This record gives sequence, structure tokens and C-alpha cells, in this order.
Amino acid sequence: MRLLEGTPQEIAEFLRLTGTDEDHDSGAPAEVAADAPVDALEWAQITDLVNGRARSSEIAKRVLDFLRGVVDLGNVEIGPGESERTHDGRTDYVMVHDAGIRRFGAVAYVKPRNGGLTLRLTKEDVADLNEPNVSYRDVRPGHQYVVNCPLRDDESVKTAVRLVQLALKKVRE
Repeated sequence: MRLLEGTPQEIAEFLRLTGTDEDHDSGAPAEVAADAPVDALEWAQITDLVNGRARSSEIAKRVLDFLRGVVDLGNVEIGPGESERTHDGRTDYVMVHDAGIRRFGAVAYVKPRNGGLTLRLTKEDVADLNEPNVSYRDVRPGHQYVVNCPLRDDESVKTAVRLVQLALKKVRE
């Protein structure tokens, strides 16, 4: 399977011109299935948001690598929220949700601007982990979004995906 990248308009034009979900040059199917967690158009919108808000191409790459890793976990949804305060109507973060029935908020919020990541985990949830990339927010007792894992390098991206797995397990139980 091949992931199409480009602006939403470019993806839509490609699909219109080809009239199919296949890339005729390579013979590989494009990721645009209706039941896919993130179709090509949605991914193009997320890519545009990340690239448009990231301070550098390195940060954008790490954020997109993280989001790809999360999508590969399966049964998740990713996407920006809506905001009246931004020029494009989108929030300055991308949310990760369990794709099942939503009983809770997002399990993770990633900020494309700086690669900041906050997870729906507490200190107790990660007490047995010895991860140098993990830090904690100073929040009121009982707050569920305590763990941070800034996406500073490839290792922190791997750690962040593992932490999302923990957060997903927590909300699915």
C-alpha cells in the first residue's frame, strides 16, 4: 500500500483524474479506503497542518513519524480540533483518540510547532518505566494528563508511540 502525500487539493485532483484508488504508475493501491483510520485526504490535511505549524522540518518529520507510528497501532483516530482563534480554524495540536466509543478525551495531544506531546497518563501509570524522555506536568491532583514526552529525537518518537499504547490500554479497560 502506498501513502499519497500532497495538499488536499492535489490529492483530490489526483483521485479525480485517475478515477480510481490505484496509482497506475506503480500498480500499488493508494491509501484511500473508506474504512482506513486515516485516508489520503485526511493525511494530506494533517501533513499540511504539521508542516505549516512546525518551527523546522526536523520537528515536522518527528511529529509525522510519531503520527504514522500511532496510526500503525490500529484502531485509532487522529486529527486536529477546531478553533475560532486560528486563521485556518484548526487548533495548534493534533489529537489521538481511541477509534472505539469515546468515553474519554484524546489519549495524546501533539504540538507540531515544537514537537511537544502530552499524554493521558499519570505518574503512577508509568512508574515502572525508566524512560529518559518522559517528564511530568505540575498539575492539580487527579488530573489525567500528567505525562509529557517531547519529540526531540528518533528514540523519543519510539518512546512516545509506546506511551500511546499504554494510554490506549488505559481508556479501553
